[in-house]
Amino acid sequence: MGLTNELKSRARELGFVAVGVTSADPFKEAQQASIERTGAGLMDGLGWWSRERAESSAEPRRRTPAARSVVALAFPHPVPPTGGTADGGPRGRIAGYALGRDYHELLEERMAPLVDLLKERGAAKTYVDHGWMLDRAAAARAGLGWLGKNTNLLVPGHGSYVLLAEIVTAAELDLDQPLKKTCGSCDACLRICPTGALVAPGVLDNRRCIAFWTIEHKGVIPVEIRPLIGDWVFGCDLCQEVCPINRSAAAPDPQALAAYRALTNHRPLLEELLTLDETAFRVRFRGTAIWRTRRSGLLRNACVALGNIGDRDAIPALGRALADPEPLIRGHAAWALGRIGGAGARRQLDAVLRREPEAWVRAEAEMALEACGSLVFR
Repeated sequence: MGLTNELKSRARELGFVAVGVTSADPFKEAQQASIERTGAGLMDGLGWWSRERAESSAEPRRRTPAARSVVALAFPHPVPPTGGTADGGPRGRIAGYALGRDYHELLEERMAPLVDLLKERGAAKTYVDHGWMLDRAAAARAGLGWLGKNTNLLVPGHGSYVLLAEIVTAAELDLDQPLKKTCGSCDACLRICPTGALVAPGVLDNRRCIAFWTIEHKGVIPVEIRPLIGDWVFGCDLCQEVCPINRSAAAPDPQALAAYRALTNHRPLLEELLTLDETAFRVRFRGTAIWRTRRSGLLRNACVALGNIGDRDAIPALGRALADPEPLIRGHAAWALGRIGGAGARRQLDAVLRREPEAWVRAEAEMALEACGSLVFR
């Protein structure tokens, strides 16, 4: 068995659903698209992204000058069931890739035996999406799948519910060819996006994306964005849920999914999230992708989701959130109470106005009171 076949066989044994090889030549077309979209502001708000990163991520030999090949890999992640129980009170939603241990760590572990195999032929460096590599460009050129109109890589038989990783290696491997597939006339993902973040087929405006506002953005969510977030508290899978490729995809291998050691429910109770202090948040979410939001971001999101759901039974929980140590949480709790309305919400907002030290939180409470309308007992 040649090295390429041995590598691919071992990758599948490790749970990767797709593996392909491309050259270590620059991804020129993807580089140009990244630079243009960065210049157009479509990546604004991502502190870790820059024009320099867009340029450098297209150069596999940047950190590995002797590189000859790039091994592209796709690993399945949990697929949340649609719908879900409403037992116990209002529930939020979490994107499937975050339902378990942090995928960066998991993929590095899964790639380790492959790296050991390749290091016998020279240098080898791994990338998960926190590294400087255009993951989707590498995967597409290596023939793993094609780039969908929702910007995700679509893997035949598995869809887009996968995580991507790469190994840049000095080994000279047999190259694969890109797939000659497209989404055709389907535009379901563009039509489902509530914020209009998919501004053109395959083009995402980060500044409109629910995943950006619930994960990457650390501050106040703009008032006009909040109603569009719905019940999402971490990420968004809507453009994947409607994709016909995903609907016909095979179920992920249970053994591969077991590696995530599912640590959280895809439909968490929102009022329960509001009870988490720093210690409880750390115990529950440390080692998961949700850790990225920190406590303040997750509870902020829970408040927004409760406001959008509009269940008046949540008023006491939101009232308690008005006393949270974090102004970010208090302000969004006030907004949520304004969305729900009623006499109970007004009483909570009246009380917070008498004690709130932060000007912007008071402003949120005042706007929420206006949204509640005149005081009537209902």
